Amino acid sequence: MKQFEQGQQSWCKRLAWLAGIWLASVTTLGLAAWAMRLLMRAAGMGS
Repeated sequence: MKQFEQGQQSWCKRLAWLAGIWLASVTTLGLAAWAMRLLMRAAGMGS
């Protein structure tokens, strides 16, 4: 039973890492897109 609980904790920890890395990557991509948008507007390429 104890081994099952450790496996469950390991699975939850892996899922938490996956979600954390996904969230960090999506946030980074969003910030990069926002920065590019600002640079393009500064260069006069905005609509």
